[in-house]
Order: sequence, then C-alpha cells, then structure tokens
Amino acid sequence: MKLARLLLQAFGPFTDTELDFTGNADHPASNFHLIYGPNEAGKSSALRAMMDLRFGIPMRSPDDFVHSTNQLRIAGVFLDDQGEPIGLVRRKGRGSTLSRFDVATGQPASPPEAGREQELALTGGLERTEFEAMFGLNHVRLRAGGDLLLKGEGELGSTLFEASAGTRGIAAILAGLETDAKSLYNPHGRAQSSIINEARRQLDDQRHLWKAALTRPNDWQALNRSHEQAKEALAEVDKALETLHRCENELTELRTVAPLLREHDRARAELQYLADVPDLPENARENRLAAEQVLRRAEQDLQGAELELARCAGALTTLVIEAPLLEHADAIERLAANLETVARSRLEGRQQQALIKQTESDLSTNAARIAPEQGLDTIVNSVPSAADRVALDAHLEAIRLLGERLLGHRSRAKELTEVAEFNKDDAPPLPDPEARQRLGAALRNAQSLGDISRQIVDLDREIREQDSQLNQALSDLGIETADELRDARPLLDAEISSTRQVLANLDQEEIRLNDENKRLAEDLDQQRLRQRQLAAQGEVVTAETLRLTREHRDTGWGLIRQAYVERTHGADELGRGFDPERQLPEAFETAQGESDRQADLLRADAARAAGYEECAARIEAMDQRRLELTKELTQLSAQHQTIKGDWAKQLTAARLPVLEPEALREWQAARKGVLGIANRVAKLVVDRDQSQTKLLEAVTALTSALQGIGQTAQDTALPSLIDQADRWERSATQAEVKLHERAKADKQRRSDLEKINGLISKAESELLEHETALQTWHARLFLPSESLPDTVKARLDEMDDLARQYAALSEARVRQSRQDAVVEDFATQATTLAAALGEPVPTMTDDLVDRLKRRLTASREQEQQRLALTRDSSRAQDTKRKAESELGAQTVILAGLCAAANVAAVVHLSEREDSATRKRLAQTALVAQKQQLAQASTRSEDELRERLADQDTISIDSEREHCRSEITRLEHEQATARQAEEQARHALEAIDASDTAAKAREAMESAAARYRSAIRPWARLKLAHALLQNALDRFRERAQAPMVAAASTYFSLMTGGRYQRLVADESDDKPVLRAEREDGAIIGVEAMSEGTADQLYLALRMAALELRRASHPQMPLVLDDVLITSDDERAANILRALERFSEGGQVMLFTHHRHLIEVARSALDARPYAVHSL
Repeated sequence: MKLARLLLQAFGPFTDTELDFTGNADHPASNFHLIYGPNEAGKSSALRAMMDLRFGIPMRSPDDFVHSTNQLRIAGVFLDDQGEPIGLVRRKGRGSTLSRFDVATGQPASPPEAGREQELALTGGLERTEFEAMFGLNHVRLRAGGDLLLKGEGELGSTLFEASAGTRGIAAILAGLETDAKSLYNPHGRAQSSIINEARRQLDDQRHLWKAALTRPNDWQALNRSHEQAKEALAEVDKALETLHRCENELTELRTVAPLLREHDRARAELQYLADVPDLPENARENRLAAEQVLRRAEQDLQGAELELARCAGALTTLVIEAPLLEHADAIERLAANLETVARSRLEGRQQQALIKQTESDLSTNAARIAPEQGLDTIVNSVPSAADRVALDAHLEAIRLLGERLLGHRSRAKELTEVAEFNKDDAPPLPDPEARQRLGAALRNAQSLGDISRQIVDLDREIREQDSQLNQALSDLGIETADELRDARPLLDAEISSTRQVLANLDQEEIRLNDENKRLAEDLDQQRLRQRQLAAQGEVVTAETLRLTREHRDTGWGLIRQAYVERTHGADELGRGFDPERQLPEAFETAQGESDRQADLLRADAARAAGYEECAARIEAMDQRRLELTKELTQLSAQHQTIKGDWAKQLTAARLPVLEPEALREWQAARKGVLGIANRVAKLVVDRDQSQTKLLEAVTALTSALQGIGQTAQDTALPSLIDQADRWERSATQAEVKLHERAKADKQRRSDLEKINGLISKAESELLEHETALQTWHARLFLPSESLPDTVKARLDEMDDLARQYAALSEARVRQSRQDAVVEDFATQATTLAAALGEPVPTMTDDLVDRLKRRLTASREQEQQRLALTRDSSRAQDTKRKAESELGAQTVILAGLCAAANVAAVVHLSEREDSATRKRLAQTALVAQKQQLAQASTRSEDELRERLADQDTISIDSEREHCRSEITRLEHEQATARQAEEQARHALEAIDASDTAAKAREAMESAAARYRSAIRPWARLKLAHALLQNALDRFRERAQAPMVAAASTYFSLMTGGRYQRLVADESDDKPVLRAEREDGAIIGVEAMSEGTADQLYLALRMAALELRRASHPQMPLVLDDVLITSDDERAANILRALERFSEGGQVMLFTHHRHLIEVARSALDARPYAVHSL
C-alpha cells in the first residue's frame, strides 16, 4: 500500500509529529519525496518508524529513550489499490499490535482489529529482512553493491540476481559451496586432504593390515616356544654378566684406593717431621710483605719531603712583586680593554664630520628641486606622517585596483551580454511530457516482454515438438486421442499390486507343482531303471511275491480239502477255477513247489529282493503323487482363468487396456507422462496466444506513442519499434539534459551579469571617494590640483628621500657627539690612574696604559709563583709527618710477626713461613685422603690394607682387564640374546594378545563411518551449488533483456549521457555486463570508477524493482544517504533518474545534507517533487 501520511505519535525523539506525503495547494502531490534532517534530528528514528509500522516494533527497541516502552506508537494513512485511505496504528507489545483508526476523526475504527489481508498488503507478504533488502537501500549497501560489481567484473547472472533480490555475494556463495564440497571430496586423483578421499585411502590401508594380522594357532605355538627359549638364554647371560660386573667393581675399588693409601702414609710422615713448627695464619706471609712494603714507602716519602722543603725555601727568596699595580689592577685592565674602542671612536668622529658636510649639501639641492621658494625646514615639515602615508598609499592602491577591476568587470559584462544575445534564439523545444510519459510506459512494457518474437517462435517450435511427442506417445499407448486417455480411470497401485500378488502366488504355486511333478517324473524314471537293473540279474523274489505265492498255495490246499476231504465241490470244477491247464492236485503241487522255490530264492538273495520291493513301493507312491499333482494343477488353472476374467472385466469397466498388472502399472505411468505432455501442449498454446496478444498490444501501444510525439513508426516489428523508441528516449533525455544545462547556464549568466553591474557601480563610487580624498593633499605636496595619482606617488617618493636624508644628517651629528665623548672620558680616566700610582701626568694616554698593563702582568705572574711555592711547602710538611708515623707503626707489626714465628730477626720469617705452609698442606692432604678413601670404598682402612697385602697394581690391572674382556664378550651375547627375545616377544605379541586386527577392523569401521557421514553433506553442497547456478542461469535468461534495457535508461540519466546504454556480452562462456560510452566505446565494469559502479548498481536495483512492481504495487523505495559521496553534478543526475523512477511508485530519499535541496531544486526544476524537514 502507498503511504500517504506518517504519524510519529510517540517514537524516538518525536511526539505528535506528522510527515504528509499527499501534497497541498502550494506543493501538488508527488511520488518523489526528499526528507531532510540535520544530525541528531531523528532521521534514523524516522527510517526505523517506517519499517516498524509495517512489521512491528521490536521488543528491544532503541527508540524508547524519550517515551516509555509501553507508550510507543506509530500511525500511518495508506492508500489501497482503489485509492481509498486506510488508517493503521502500531503499538509496542506482544500478539496483535496493529489496529485501524478512522482517518477523518482519528478515533479507533469499529472493529479496531486489522484484517489479515491488510497486514499482507502492508508487508507485501515479505519478511522484514526481505522487505529491507528489496525496497531499502543505504550508502553502505550501495557501496557494497558497487564493490561486488567491481569484484565480480560484471558477471551477468550474479549481477542481475543480486540487484533484483537485494542480496550480496552470490559469486562468493558459489565459490564457498565449491570449496566446502572439495573439503569433503575432491575428484582429483591425487587429492588426499578431503574427508572422503582420506577415508577411502585409510579404508584400503586398514583392510590390508587387517588381513595381514590374521594368524593360525600353530604359528602362535612356534613363536611361543621361540620366545621361551630366548628368555632362558637371556637370563643365563644376564646372570653371568652380573657376576663379572661385581668382580670388576671390587678390582676397580682396590685399584682406586691403593694410591690413596700411599698418599695417606706420605702425608702422615710429613706431619710427624714438622711437628715442632708453630702454626701460623695462612696470611702470615702476606702480612709480612705488606708491612715491609709500607716501611720502604714511608722511608722514601720522608726523604722526598725534606728535599721539597729545601727547594721551596730557595725559590721564595728570588720573587719581586709590585703591590700598587695589583691593588689597581681592575682600573688598568678596563683602560687597556678600551684602547681599541677609543681608537675607533677617534676615526669614526672624523668620518662623521665629512658625512655631515656632504649630507647638508645634498639636502639643499633636493629641497630647491621640490620647492625653490621654500626653506628646508618648511619642506621637511610638509612630509606626511606614517599614518598619513599609510592613508595616501591606501588611496593610491585602491585607485589602481579599482581601475583594473572596472576594466575587467566591463569586459566580462560585455562578454556575457554577447553570449546571451547569441543563445537567445537557439533553444530546442521539449516534447510533450504526457506523450513522453506514455512512450516511456509503452517502452518499459515492451522491454519487459523481452524478445517476445523469438519467444513466440520458440513456443511454436516447442508446440510442434511436444505435439509430435504426444502423437507418438498416444500411438505407443494404443490410444487415438488425449481425451480417451483422460476418460480412462486408472486403478490404484494397491489394486494392481493386490491382483499382481494373487496372480504371482498362483503362478508361483503352479511353478512349484510343475517342478515337483518334473522331479517326480525324473525320480520315477530312475526307480524304474533301477528296478529293471535288479530284474536283469535274474528272477526277483520279494516278500510280497512270496506272500502271494503262499496265498495261492493255501488257496489250492483249501480247494483240495473241499474236493477230496470235505467233498463239497467237484475237483474238476474247483481245479478249472484254480488252474485251467492242470488238474487240481497237480496244480496244487505246482503251487506248493513254486512257493518253496521262491522261499529258497528269497533266502538266497534277500538284499536284491528288498531293493526291488523298495523300488516297486516308490514307483507306486510316485504314481499316486503325480495323479494328485495333476488334479491340483487343473484346479490352479481354473482359478487362474477366473481371476484373469475378473481382471479383464475390471479393466474394461475402467476403460483401460486389458494388460497384465505390471504392464498396466507401466501403462498408467506412461499415461501420466503423456497427459503431462498434453497439458504442456495446451499450456504452450495458451502462452503463445497470450504472447501474440501482448506482442500486438505492445506494437499498437508503441506505434500510438510514437505518433503522439510526432514520430512515424519505421517498422511494425516490435524490436525495431523498441529500438526506435529507445533511441528517441535517449535523444530526448540528452536534449532534456542539455536544455536543462543551457537554462542553468543562462540563469547563471544573468545572475553573473547582475552581480558584475552591481560591482561596476560599487567600484565607480569607491573610485570617486578615493580621488576626492587625494585632492586635499596636492597643495601640501607642492603639486597642482589636477595632478594624476602617479604624479602624487612620485612626489611622495621625492619627499620620502628628502626626509630620509634629513634623518641621516641628524643621526650623523648624534654619532659624532657620542664618539667625541668616548675619547674625552678615556683621557680623564688615564690621568686619574697615573696620579693614584704616583706616575707623572701622561702626554700620551695610550702609551701609559700599555706600560702599566705589561708591569701588571709581570707582578701577577710573580704572585702566582709565590702562592704555588707556599702550597708545595705545606704539602711537604704533611708528607714528612705521615712518613715518620708510618715508620713507627710498621716496625711494631714486624716485631709481632717475629714473636709469633719464634725467630729473632725479620730475615728468618720467610723460612719459618715456608715450614708452616708445608705443615698446613700436609694436614689438608691427610684430611682429603681420608675423605677420598671414604668415598671410594665402604670398607675400613685396615680391611683395605689387608686385601691389598698380597696384590700389586700390575696383578690388579691384569685381573680387571680379563674381567672387562669377558664383560664385553658377554654384553655382545646379551645384546644378541635380548634382540632375539624382543623379536620373539614382538612376534608373539603381534598375534597373541595383540589387538592389531581389532584396531585395523575398528579403523576400517571408523573410515567407513566417516565416508558415509561425509557423503550426504557433500551431495547437499553439490546439489545446492547446482541449484543456485541453475537458478542464476534461468533468472538471467528470463530477466536479462527487460532488466538490462530498463537499467540502460536509468544509467544513462545518472551519468548525464556519458554512457548511452548497457549491453550483455555473451562472447565468452560466462556472460558479462558492459556499458557503451557516448563515443561508442564499450567498457567492462572492472574499468569503471567506484562512483560509476555505485550508479550502475543503483540503476540495476531500480530496473529490477520496476519489473517487479506488478507483484508488489505501491511499495515505496526508501533510500538513506545514498548521495553522501556524490558531487553536485552526479547528485543532480541521480535525482533526475529517481524522479523518473517515481512515475511508477513512491521514492523517499532521506538525507542530512541541506545542499541537496538546492541541487534538487536546480536539477528537477518544474518536475513534481516534495521536500520534508524533520
């Protein structure tokens, strides 16, 4: 719905604030709204209010800093599709927060609840993020969109899709999907870092390892015996090696303590020899040497001090010092320092005298040149003061500048007047706005159709192809028309499956019975063959035949009893019934003999008889079973025919072909496909008819619109009409831009001419004022009243020179007086000093000062020598006293050292100190030897001496080397045995308690699990990549032509005609978007500047929204500071494009830059737009 008024009742910083977008008498209604708000004026809150009104106020709203949370209210008046106003208000809360109110009264409507259809109309059926992405754009997203165009280098599919949906980074998403898929599976044969590749490799490796880990029991027994034997061998070697190590350690211990015991004995003997030597401190020698050294140094210092005292006393007697000169030394030095200054003052005084005479002559000459009848003092007094000179210079400079300025202004005014006269009649007429708007609407409608002619041709071709496929498919199904196919009533899969299962069961039973009958026939043949084989060996007597024979015998016996014993019947009659060929007795005897014979035969060949009997029994059973099978097969056949008959009736009733169930299932599946083809053919026919209608309407609208602007249609084909209308639109846009620029230039020239005329008047007035002020100085400067400013300036320079000369004369006289005073003061000071020193009055003061300076220097040198000799004498006295004191102290120290060492003189101290040192070293060595013995062995000293009593070093070394060689040999054997044991143990562990096979099997299962778990995500990623790429391709094919055409118009407007149109370059595998400049050159997006890329993205977004207006009518385009980085010219072009876009819907541009209001006023001129202030 279109927003007519925004009522910020209580939201953010706003209270009962209203933004009216309907217009009034002064500002008619417009779809283009420029909303200005300075910083901190609530622009961001107003933007959020427009979104929150449609989608609800969030629970954590940043706009509750003035009004409490439960008091937040936003209202709006919207216009529906019929233009009727609808009042809606949104409060903060849970559940349904949208309600209606009466637009006329502002009171809640009855009922107040907003309907579902109103909420859908308010949001367009979109989520908040989708709405913001599609209908909202700020500077950050504009810059990001331009940056994506530059990074994607204009790839057409992603560019159009991102601009249409407001999304970002489609190319990055595709690349990310491909990268993620490769991280799961890489089809490259050498790639092993992917999960599936690695899992497959590990599965193969672990399968080989698992197979290799399986071992037979006999292998384990052999390895176990080898391991036990290796363990026993290693234990024997370890035991022998341990014994040898123990022996070697004992020998090493004896070899170590033997020299220690010898050193111990030597130290003890040394201590016994030095038992009478006193124990002296360790530093006794150092103390003695230090005392002797200090004693010698004190004697040397004493002798040197006595010599120095004698030298100082002799030197003091030769010094001569003049005390008066030293007393007046400062005065003498001051006079000596001023000698050069006085000499320069005498010379400068004579120079100043000559300069004064020359300056007085020049002054007289210059004064006579300026005013012969006036005196020098009068002329000098007429020289302007510094303030007057500044004022005169200001007047003169202003007169010069004003003259130059007037000349330039008059020249510029003349130039502007000539240009205005030249351009007065050179203004091209503008086309009718309504006609142009109708042409634009018809052009956009035609462009939105794309290449509809090709689409119609493609539809016809596809209709023919589909119709051919339909006919062939109907023929394959045995149906003449699609209507017959539609009349058929397909059976349910359950019905088909049920019948198929029943028939399948019958067939299965029949097959089973036939198989059984076949097997019985084969078995029967085998039994009969066996029976014949048994019979071929001779007569076969069985228990049955024997029983029958005996029954026949017993029957004969009964007949004989009846005939001959009982005589109830005649013998002949009974005999014919028993045996027709013999008499009854003979027949009985024959039966009796046969019975006995068979009994004998049965006893002789019972096994063959039993086999024959068994074959006979089996043959009889098989014959019986075959009769039963024949009966069952007959019943199954009848049942099968009954079911098929019912199935045929059911298919006939449903108008289906009489087919087997499985064939019917395939026929019904094929029917669906054929019906799909038939439906597609019908839809294609409808689409073709609609496309032809749209084509005719578009051609008619474009032809009418071209006639409305005075253009004749050059061709009736839609592409030609679109090209003609697009060329005219671009030319009209360029003409409009040029006309606007010309009007703007004319307006600027008029403004400039008015300003220049005002500047001319102002300059003339100021020039008159300065000339009048300059007239009052002519008489004082001894000039005629009509003198020019340059003459005044020259006279001022002359009088400045005269004033400078007069000032120089005064300064010269002052300097001469100063130099004379310096010379006189120097002479007075010299005379006073001579009287103080008792010298005669000097006739040459310079000579007196020089002589006094030399005598003063000599006296000062003699005084310095006296002071130095006095200091040296004092230092020598101190040195002598210190040396005498040190001599006494060191003598006492040496005497104490002699007493401690028990010697008579100092010369014997050195020998006694050596003996004490030897004793101290022997004691230390003895203690050290005891400690080493304790560390080397745990045995006592006596035990060690006892073990070493019968052994010397050679024997110990020999025995130890023998042990070491044996140890080396056994260590090699031990290493070999240990290696054999480890190999046997590892081999046994590998097949005994080892879990190698289990671990390999577990690793196989783990790899298989990783393989299975990665397959599904990889398939999803590949499917997502393919679907997204397919969607991009399909969107590009569908939207390329209309979207590029619409964006071309906006891009041309935004760039001021520098780019004529956008073209789709499909020369490479990946189509890209390019732009055609006004000089015909075609460049890619990557060659554009950042600002131009931003304009291109905005043009694409506007084109996408223009094409989607039918699905979301009256939704506003909300822009937030999208012109923040645009200069005034670029901003003006974008504003024109936005105004053009607003012809089809609302555009709201928020900004905090006030100068954009002036830019809009200048750029849009008489076009409708509205300005709102927050």
